[in-house]
Amino acid sequence: MQKQRLFEIDNREFDVVICGGGLAGLTLSRQLRREHPELSVLLIEKTARPLPPACHKVGESSVELGSQYLERLGLRDYLVEKHLFKFGLRFFPGGGELPVEERMEIGPMQEPIVPSYQLDRGVFEADLRGFVEEDGVTLVEGCAVRDVDVQPGNTSHRISFEPVDAAEGPRCTVSARWVVDATGRNAHLRKRMKLTRGAGHGACAGWYRVKGKVDINDLVPQENRAWHDPDHAKHRWRSTNHFMGAGYWVWVIPLSSGNTSIGVVVHDENYSFEDVRTLERCQAFIAKHEPVLGKHLEKFEVLDFLCLNHYSHCVGRGWSADRWALVGEAGAFVDPLYSPGTDFIAYANSFTSELIRVDKEGGDLESRTRDLNLIYRALVSGNLDVYRISAPVYGHARAMLAKIYWDNLAYWSYSCQYFLQGIYRVPGEDSEAFMQVGLRFIQMSQWMQQLFREWALLAPEKPMGGFVGMPRFPSILVDAHIDLQKKMSPQETLEYMRMRLSQAEEVAAEMVFRVVAELGDENAAALVERTNLARWDFRIPRSRIEQEHTIGLGRRRALTRLARDVERGLGRITARTSDKALAELLAPLLVDMNPELLQSADA
Repeated sequence: MQKQRLFEIDNREFDVVICGGGLAGLTLSRQLRREHPELSVLLIEKTARPLPPACHKVGESSVELGSQYLERLGLRDYLVEKHLFKFGLRFFPGGGELPVEERMEIGPMQEPIVPSYQLDRGVFEADLRGFVEEDGVTLVEGCAVRDVDVQPGNTSHRISFEPVDAAEGPRCTVSARWVVDATGRNAHLRKRMKLTRGAGHGACAGWYRVKGKVDINDLVPQENRAWHDPDHAKHRWRSTNHFMGAGYWVWVIPLSSGNTSIGVVVHDENYSFEDVRTLERCQAFIAKHEPVLGKHLEKFEVLDFLCLNHYSHCVGRGWSADRWALVGEAGAFVDPLYSPGTDFIAYANSFTSELIRVDKEGGDLESRTRDLNLIYRALVSGNLDVYRISAPVYGHARAMLAKIYWDNLAYWSYSCQYFLQGIYRVPGEDSEAFMQVGLRFIQMSQWMQQLFREWALLAPEKPMGGFVGMPRFPSILVDAHIDLQKKMSPQETLEYMRMRLSQAEEVAAEMVFRVVAELGDENAAALVERTNLARWDFRIPRSRIEQEHTIGLGRRRALTRLARDVERGLGRITARTSDKALAELLAPLLVDMNPELLQSADA
């Protein structure tokens, strides 16, 4: 049957050939058939069904952008039926020396308004294969791509492939106007074209699946009712749970199969690949650094194991006017923290679909390819900034809390809206204004990551116990999260992004003030010097120093709405830098601001 099918395909011409049928290739093929139903699409994948239920891939957890992308592919009903609603991201930073219930718990206290999912990748990709066949995609399984002969101009590309099992048939060659590399870390085109670029982010991971449900509530004795009685307690297990310490974090992710994914991520600053390169070493690492979790995991049977050394990489370009594209890990990969893998699949697949549209309609493919390459590289680099220097922050609970607040605000305000409102379709000069907003978010995020890092290094502390709702209701974060449901025109989106950018600038300035005020004179001076804070482009009202002495209703009247929002989310400043030192250290950022203007902005 395989030989007959390959004989029928050999020497055929397709509009698009996708090399690789993992999550990126499968979702792209479905997207193309839905957005361009007249296209003929061939998908070549080296593995064949039936796939094992515990398909050995990382990336089970999705967040808002990627989840909305999957829903737009018509998969919502399927995801609800076959996979788990994710109860947000949940963090236990500060290291595992203390019992879990004595550590700070950061996460949602109720079901997120905009849903995301815990994906059992084995089940999901097996089912997607059936869906894309129903969509009209020609799916060839059990065949490996051997050569891609990329041609310039309007000449068709030539793709050669053959069965992994040589007995199943001969080598075949097909032609395609567009060829897409979705071969994952094999990265056929990226490596051949020498497009791999360093990420400047050194981190490694080892992960495995265990049989059965790991409920993190079982890590705390039942008699501790303060832990078990809150409404959100019974849902903790559905979160992507992160147990964190300086330079590492351990994930616990539930799967719809009833099994659980366990992973260890380590940063080169503190550890090395040797710590996670075998199952035994991963287990030993958890036992040492997260002993409560490690002891509990001893009860579970291990199903599989995989590891990656220095998993992050960038790409010189992901698209060419010669009609080729790189998607998924064949292009770039950033980091598993915050679960952005499916987000970047959504970006890359949608950029590919947009360029195919431009090509079909005879548009300026050269300029659109150039624009989208620039945008994609900026998105990847900006996202990498979130992780590159954050190793110390994972061991400092309050710095990590501030980081989560900031990272969520930037993500929901710009990154998500850029994709969800289809701004990547805005051509040429019209897209420049969106890029400027994005670049300002990236610049501020770089400064914020430095701020959190130096705070953690200069003032290490044991985590305070207790639960902190993130996002907290009500708050600017909740507003930004709910706004992901909005449908806006490009102009409305630009106005919205600029409004959120203005808020983010005030939030960032408030965080700078809080950390400098927190550290005490000597440490605050060290932070200002290490970060070159005087060159940061923020404005802090001079009156903010005096406001810190207010209490009660007077404080509520003195602080702006956003300053109060940050304080509700992060708590009051617990230590004190002297007013004199604050005025001197923050002098380059302090400005006299009209109280009436502040009240106007507050409204």
